[in-house]
Amino acid sequence: MPTVESPGGTITADLSLRGTVQTLAVSNGGRQLIKPSPLRLTDPVSEEIGADEEVSIVTVSRRNRRIDRAFSTITGKRRDHAYRATESVFSCDLSNGQRLELYVRVSADGVAFRLRFPDTSVLLTFQEEASIRFPRRTIAWLSPYASGHETNIHQTPVFDADGAFSMPGLFKIYDDQWVLLTEADVDGSFMPSQLGADPQDDRIHFQHPELPVRTTSGFEIPWRVIVLGDLETIVESDLVPALVENPQIDDTDWIEPGRVAWSWWSEWDSTADPDRQRDYIDYASERGWEYILVDEGWESEWIPDLVDYATANDVGVFLWTHWTDLYDPEQRETTLSRWSRWGVKGIKVDVMDENEQGRMQFYDQLLQATADYELMVNFHSSLLPTGMKARWPHVLTYEAVKGAEHYEWATLTPTHNTVLPYTRNVVGPMDYTPVTFSAENRHTTVGHELALSVVFESGLQHFADSIDEYAARPNAEWFLERVPAAWDETRFIDGQPGSAATIARRSGTEWFVGAITGGGEQTIDVPLSFLSDPRTGTILRDDETGEQLRRESLSVDPTDELAITVRPNGGFCLYFPG
Repeated sequence: MPTVESPGGTITADLSLRGTVQTLAVSNGGRQLIKPSPLRLTDPVSEEIGADEEVSIVTVSRRNRRIDRAFSTITGKRRDHAYRATESVFSCDLSNGQRLELYVRVSADGVAFRLRFPDTSVLLTFQEEASIRFPRRTIAWLSPYASGHETNIHQTPVFDADGAFSMPGLFKIYDDQWVLLTEADVDGSFMPSQLGADPQDDRIHFQHPELPVRTTSGFEIPWRVIVLGDLETIVESDLVPALVENPQIDDTDWIEPGRVAWSWWSEWDSTADPDRQRDYIDYASERGWEYILVDEGWESEWIPDLVDYATANDVGVFLWTHWTDLYDPEQRETTLSRWSRWGVKGIKVDVMDENEQGRMQFYDQLLQATADYELMVNFHSSLLPTGMKARWPHVLTYEAVKGAEHYEWATLTPTHNTVLPYTRNVVGPMDYTPVTFSAENRHTTVGHELALSVVFESGLQHFADSIDEYAARPNAEWFLERVPAAWDETRFIDGQPGSAATIARRSGTEWFVGAITGGGEQTIDVPLSFLSDPRTGTILRDDETGEQLRRESLSVDPTDELAITVRPNGGFCLYFPG
């Protein structure tokens, strides 16, 4: 039975590649987290591989290599990344004369595998059969599948899970051992997948709609990714972007993450009012925020003047657009050229919805075109991040989350917020559009809302409330002037999905800490070992009402541990200047 070990040997992937049965098992520190799971490499249905015969593996050869790669990203949990892994490629000759290759990579934070058919160049109907088997008492956090991935995340025993779910899925194996399932490197050669589950079954399936996949020679499915370890490993993992190589942009000086003033959430009709947009530009300029987003409703007649006004005030402009306005190649070229001439910095592409292969090919085409015109991109109602920013770094964020927009017609539970740092935000930037003090349906405190600016990572951080609401809370305004949208380092401090999350992030020599809770009053412990020296900092937390913020100074040492009492559904922020 071949084994692939991480550098250092802590994580092992044990494979069986015999005849018609192929399995994968994964252990961490000698404890098996994933039971032998059927890969069924010979089962996928295709015109060329053959659907009417039982196919088996006849011979297997193996080649190995060590991967030691350093790379940088403009946004994310950190700027500089180091990916060290052991890769084994198993080349399998099949009984029908075809050949397939199984790539397996094992690193300190997980296992990734992908299937490649090096000689296939036909129209396939490809039904994936890989699945992951968990120990019987595994608890899952899963989000029912929807094309825009804007659903609630539910906690359930894995044996009770039923249906199709969006990636990623989070699984608690033991108190200190967790698994997150997702995918990486999805592009127009394939399509995004789902997770599937059946009641009274210990398996979670990688699956996708049975749609034709048009292939070229060297057809391969995306990486199937198993992030594993303790919660610190899960939250801090950058395995998804590490699996995506071949950056397509050499000069990235024009790509700048930032904070965004956005009027649509609080004043939906303001996007058609250039005077009100100037108010938001003025506010962003005064706060030092980098951008304004002019959402649906703007008119071409006044946008050029607005862009000139924003530029004069050192504020960049993003424009909303429906994806269909950029679908036709000729129209796309004309439109992007016009917006570039106006001086627009980027676009929000909305209502992407579908996840089939044709839509993925549109993503590829659009990203090439926007790169040519040096326009940054924010995708809404979109696919989940799968490491695309490593190839196209001007993709600064995606929605693909049930975010603050839903306050407009429903509510978001505080516990929903406390699950996202362990699930959706693990795999990439998340345009939740946080800090909505005026949401009528919210059950969070203002301290919780403000802390989302640190807890949630997004290369474009859209502060969704009105400028008047922020101005009415000068302590929040003070903090939002300082908190950035891009980070050099991220540390998970403590928490549990559904209960609390405390995260520290560094920008330059400055440290920011955000903590959010769901449920009753809690005491949050914050060890300050991430600091390199004694500091004088600031804490912002709820007052007695939970509707205003108190700002207090504190002097600390790296050996200190703070114990901060938090109101029900509350939160707090810490700021330590360099």
